[in-house]
Order: sequence, then C-alpha cells, then structure tokens
Amino acid sequence: METLLVFVPCALYNEEPGTLYGVVQETKEEYVKCYFVIGKAEGLNENYGVEKCNIIGYYCKGSSSIVSFKQKSDWVVLGLCGSEFILHVIVSAGNVVDMSKPCQTVCIIYDHEKFIQSELFLQSLEPDGSLYGDHFKMLASNLNSVSLKNSRVRPFSSVILKNVLSQQIIRLLLCIANILLNCITFTHPVLKYTALELHLQTFLKSLIWILQSASCKKILSVKVWNYIVATIVDVCCGMLLLYWLTAVTSSPPQLLLESGEVVVTTLRELLHLKLNYAFNNMLGQFFLYHINVWWTFLVVAKPVLEVAFHIFLCLGRLGLTFQASILVDLLELVSFHIYCIYVYAARLYSLQVSGLVALWRLFLGRKHNPLRGRVDSCQYSSHQLFVGTLAFTILLFLLPTTLMYYIVFTTLRLVVVGLEGLLTRVRYILQCLPLYVSTLWLLQSTIVSSTVHLTVQCRETQGPLLLSVQPVPGSWWNTVQYCIPELVHSPPRVNWGNLIGNLVSGKLIYPS
Repeated sequence: METLLVFVPCALYNEEPGTLYGVVQETKEEYVKCYFVIGKAEGLNENYGVEKCNIIGYYCKGSSSIVSFKQKSDWVVLGLCGSEFILHVIVSAGNVVDMSKPCQTVCIIYDHEKFIQSELFLQSLEPDGSLYGDHFKMLASNLNSVSLKNSRVRPFSSVILKNVLSQQIIRLLLCIANILLNCITFTHPVLKYTALELHLQTFLKSLIWILQSASCKKILSVKVWNYIVATIVDVCCGMLLLYWLTAVTSSPPQLLLESGEVVVTTLRELLHLKLNYAFNNMLGQFFLYHINVWWTFLVVAKPVLEVAFHIFLCLGRLGLTFQASILVDLLELVSFHIYCIYVYAARLYSLQVSGLVALWRLFLGRKHNPLRGRVDSCQYSSHQLFVGTLAFTILLFLLPTTLMYYIVFTTLRLVVVGLEGLLTRVRYILQCLPLYVSTLWLLQSTIVSSTVHLTVQCRETQGPLLLSVQPVPGSWWNTVQYCIPELVHSPPRVNWGNLIGNLVSGKLIYPS
C-alpha cells in the first residue's frame, strides 16, 4: 500500500482559487509518494520555474465547488472549508485514490517562508547529493531551487548604484587578497614551519571565502556571519591585550630576558645535585655548557626579540589569533636550546632503559628476536651471565642520575609543548567562536532550524490526517559544528596513552 504525502503552503489561506504548481516525487523503496505544492501558478513569470515544477492540481474554496481535474497521472484538488484544508481528489499514476482508507493519505501544512529561511535543512545530504528518506529536506530543497530561479530573473532595474559600487569594492579586495595569498604561497617552502605563516595563509583564504560569498550571494549565510563576528571579537581582544601589555611594561623583551635568567639560575641549582659524583660531574659540565650557550644566545638575540616585539605590535592589531601565532614562533625560538638539551637527556635515558630491559631478559633466560618480532628463550653461558650482571648493575646505579636530568629537561619540554598547544587551541576557539550562531539558537531563530515539530490539526476517522509542521532548531552542538568554517582545521587531539608511554620509555615528544 502506497502512502501519499501532500505538502500544502499555509499562504493558500489568503489566495483565490486557481491552478497549483509544484513537484511530485516518489520513493519506491519506501512506497511513499510526495505532492509538494509550492504555490499558485497564475500570473507568474515563465522563467520562475512553473513549467519545470509542473501544474499538479487545482485550488478551490468551499466544499461544493469541486473542479474536474485534468487528464494527468498525478493530480490534486485542494479545497478550503472554514479554516481547514480539504483534499477533494487525489490522482496517483492515473488512478483516483480512495481517501477513506486510514493513514494512507496525509496532508501536511507548512510555512513557505520559514523553510526558505532555514539553512541547516539542506546540510545533511547523502554522499551522492540526494535527500533519500527525509521528506522535509526534500521540501526545503524544492523550495530553495524554485526561489533561486526566481532570484535570477529579477530585472536589472532593481539593482541600485550602491550595489554596483559595493561589487567593485569587493572585487578590488578580492584581487588584493589573492595577490597577498600568492606571495605567502611563494614563501611557503621556507616559512612552512612557522605558525604565523600558516595562520596568515588561513586568514587570507577565509577572507577570500567571505568576499566570494558576498559577491555571489545577496544574503550571507549563518556560517559567514558567525566567522565575521568571531573575527571582530578576535580583533577587539587583541587590541585590549596590546593596550594592557604596553601599560604593564615598557620593554617586553627585557621582561623575557629576566624570566629566562630565572629559569637558567634554577637549572644551575638543580644540576649541582650530586647523586653520583663522577657521572654527575661529567653530565653536569655537558649540560651546564649548553645552558650557558642558551643564555648567551638569549642575550645576543635581544635586538632580534625587540624587532619581533614590534612585529607583534603591528600584526597583533589584526587580532588575538595573530598574537598567539607570533607567541608560538617566539616560544620555539627561545626554547630551541631547551629542545636540544632535552634530546640529549632523552636519548641517554632511553638507551639506559632499553639496556636494562634487554639485560633483565638475560636473567630470565630469554632474548628478543628481531626477525620474528618476539621474545624467545635462550641459553646463556656463565661468562655472558657475568658480563650481563656487571653491565646491569652499572646501568641500574647510574639510572637515578640520568633520571634526574631527564625529569628536569622533560619537564621544561612539556611546559613548552603545553604552552604551544594551549596557544594553538586558543587560536582555533577564537576562529570558530560560536557567538553569533549561539545567539540565534537561544532566540530560537528559524535560520538555524534543522528539525521539525509536527502538530495534529485534524484527525478524521474516514479521511486524510491533517498535520501542521514548524521548523525548529536542533541541538546546540550540531548547530555550532555546522558553523565551523572548512578552512579552519581543528588541532589534533592529545593521545594521553602514547604520551605517557613516550615519557616512560624516553621517546621524543613533539607538539600535537
């Protein structure tokens, strides 16, 4: 048994009798046929899409004025009695449908304007672009296609001089943004590891996306408006931070050097701990040398830091996201020697741990088989056991000293990586700040509607079911996810299991 769904716009309440145009779609897998009535056909421009949508019925007022239908395979005769729509005749595949059967015919009344305004209805398309199984998304798709045809045939006289000038300005800005993006792309092989270059490239691509949307569409989408509002908030926060920073200190590079001096002094005190005097003396001189080199580098690089601070002041006016990108690059620059010292300590610790694990298998009579990738049993001679025991004892008693150096420099490395990850996530949150879309969601705006609310208006025992549908917003999280620009990539999640495993085994840690 085939179910018939007739979608009727509520605007017909105030219309005079006449022919109806719309779309008839059938889903054979679900045995459902939908009659999407879009409006009256009289007096409409031929380019509006009436011929493509087809004449699918007739609308009359009163229960007695039933008009004979045309010889078409699909036809609807719709009437109005009082304040309720009545389905007089439905023809499906050339046969008149018996509407006395319950639940075979359903009449759904919808608001044309609300479905046109909603943007999220057309976002849940199948991979092939179809709207299989969701009849309300099929309705929104048909309404959207007809409204686009209507907008294309509007005469040029409706376009005023102001819009022409704005289009010229948009094209000029597009040209400038494309030139800047090409320059950034040209320098990408050299600066591809800097956070500022990557963020500037994303910013220019997003600016081009906004300008193209403004030139192609008369009404910007919710996604574009949300990004514009997030950018305005980003710029305001950046200006406030610069104002606070210049008010607190007159020389931020000097403040950075003073903080670095505190770190260097603390490291020197930690490295003077004497767990194993001979081994600690050798490692202490090695690491103290690199710490002194690092401090000398910071002192020599003070003019470079001052130049970087001026760049920070200039580009920082573009927003807090630019400031976060510059801080990430500065953090990489001033902590480069920390990374080098950390690599030395991590490699030494990793070698000792792997040596202790391998020698521990010797006492158990086992060894690692690299060809098969497993641990096999093995018979060792007394000389091998003696040398293995001696090496195991030496490595075990030297491990606390190595572990102390490893913990100190790994902690510094984790602090640097943590700060970089925090700044990266702050930058991502500011780029996707859902302030505009959350305001629309709280106000229950039709623009962010993604689901429907059905209400039963009339249920007769012998006749079709009459329903009323209203688009309503869906969940807040789904609405926010829709408004995240495709050009803004979220930072990868931290795999805490791998991080802890790398810390224990001594593997190197990189920013995620």
